[in-house]
Amino acid sequence: MIVDWIEASATVYAAGEAFGGLGRGGLIAVIVISVIAIVTFVWIFRETGRRD
Repeated sequence: MIVDWIEASATVYAAGEAFGGLGRGGLIAVIVISVIAIVTFVWIFRETGRRD
């Protein structure tokens, strides 16, 4: 498993893309999706706690 990560890191580094091979647009997309997912989970757990 770690060997796969090292190989993937080497491949990304060889490709020359910043941010783990995603480029700027991919990095922005990952950040936006992560923020939406975190807000959704927090909202769901807060609403679930209020019903109890």
